[in-house]
Amino acid sequence: MNTTKVFKQTDITLIIIFGLIIYLPFIVGIFQKDSLTSQVEKRNLTPLPSFPQSLSDLNKFPSTFNLYYADHFGLREFLTKTYFKLINKINKSAASPDVTFGLDGWMFLGSISPGYTSYGDPMGDAVNTNLYTEDELKKFAQSLTQTNNWLNKQGIEYVYIVAPNKHTVYFDKLPEFISRKNKHSATDQLLSYLNTHTKIKTIDLRPALFLAKKNQQLYYKTDTHWNYNGANIAQFEIMKVIERIFPGKISAELHNINQFKLLTLTNGDLAQFAKIEASENDPRPIFTNSCPQKDELTDADGAHPYTTTCMSKQLTALIFRDSYTRALQPFFSRTFKLATFIPERLNYESLRKYIDIQKPDIVIDEIIERTLPYIPTDNFPVLLE
Repeated sequence: MNTTKVFKQTDITLIIIFGLIIYLPFIVGIFQKDSLTSQVEKRNLTPLPSFPQSLSDLNKFPSTFNLYYADHFGLREFLTKTYFKLINKINKSAASPDVTFGLDGWMFLGSISPGYTSYGDPMGDAVNTNLYTEDELKKFAQSLTQTNNWLNKQGIEYVYIVAPNKHTVYFDKLPEFISRKNKHSATDQLLSYLNTHTKIKTIDLRPALFLAKKNQQLYYKTDTHWNYNGANIAQFEIMKVIERIFPGKISAELHNINQFKLLTLTNGDLAQFAKIEASENDPRPIFTNSCPQKDELTDADGAHPYTTTCMSKQLTALIFRDSYTRALQPFFSRTFKLATFIPERLNYESLRKYIDIQKPDIVIDEIIERTLPYIPTDNFPVLLE
């Protein structure tokens, strides 16, 4: 009899515990503060649907409310975070198809999965499968030559820069089973062709980065981009070329290790893609005795054109940029009298517009390696003749 009571009490306890587990998210959801975004998934959550105003609205209400509740039930953020932690322990690639986990905690954008083409296929770049044809190289060279000639006729210099993918500089940190399929990359092809067949001033940053990585970390482990150490090396190489073009008007300066302070980067973009929490050192340059800065039309994400001023300098620059230029900006803005940053690929309309406004001495055309191979599509040969 006592044994029967014990079993009944155990059953009742299990039922109560099971019920609490089932209804706990609902109960917590009643009292927790509602949120508009998910910090784990980095997206906007479904808003609460409005009260039905018609029969049609009433028919749709159950499905729209279900979408809302699926995004807002109690403990959702905690459970989602726990889920992704578990997935990453079991199978890292399942957490994000856009992240490849390399050696020693290094993460890389892209995937080696067959048919993968997102973000310009940086893993395909890494193994040298994304290449130019000879005809494509010729068309590319013709387009840049037209741009260069048109600028030179107006007394404006032009330089073309390819910012290397992290995969290129830290190929040794990719998974050991990944190997190159061809000897040369699209960047090799393009820079070699431009140097051989045109007068375009190109800047190959790779040799300096390869050398510098022996002594310092140049890219973030958990983010797509180079860090400020890498940007420091890159800007020095760029400024040395510009100094040769404008002798006496600009001075290339390389920050040393004592001119950086260590901050912390929390959850780089690749860590966010993989839904994991990660932090690492974030070296930031310290500028002493530099000109005061005045940023115009700037925004946190650099999504709009903006201009920095440093009136003690002599040259004015127009810079067509991408996300890799963000780390270059503190160096550039202290080197040029006016530096206008345009967050788009170089094109005729923007080029003509900002040349009329800023009257630049030089146009800097910077692109990230993963955009290659591409051919400029703007009709420069017609427009710039």
